[in-house]
Amino acid sequence: MNGSRGRKIRKADDSPEAEYLKAKAYALKLLSYRSRSRKEIVEKLGKKGFSQGETERVISYLKNTEFIKDETLARQILRTALERKNLGRQGIKMLLSKRGIEKDLIKETLSGLTDEEEQDAALRLAEKKLKNLKGQQKNTIKQKLWRALQRKGFPADIINSVLKSINL
Repeated sequence: MNGSRGRKIRKADDSPEAEYLKAKAYALKLLSYRSRSRKEIVEKLGKKGFSQGETERVISYLKNTEFIKDETLARQILRTALERKNLGRQGIKMLLSKRGIEKDLIKETLSGLTDEEEQDAALRLAEKKLKNLKGQQKNTIKQKLWRALQRKGFPADIINSVLKSINL
């Protein structure tokens, strides 16, 4: 067994234009499943065996046609992370980084996040977790909620505020 598993081996009759079209079709297929960052597309095309030149051409096409727009993706991730995943600022920052969003864009995106929005997400998470902690001692509940909120990326001041608002 050779070490090229998963790598595409180029045939002699494959023209550069044909390879570009294959790479573009693959990238569009990936984008049909969900929004992706520039970095995610570059990584996927590289794993599929497309050359750097083909990848750059595809990325250029996708940017010009606005199929990939990291700014829009970052805002979508922020909203989803707040509303569905109840993540705090640090949790969102990690998620954006993991998805391949550049550091400057992460800072810009997070600057639009208000303390009130973060507080609301923390409160929703605490109330959800509180349902599963009924019947336990108050101190145990407080510790478990603290850890749960901390794991989701909420800062200490917001955690304290939420715990006070639910009388813990």
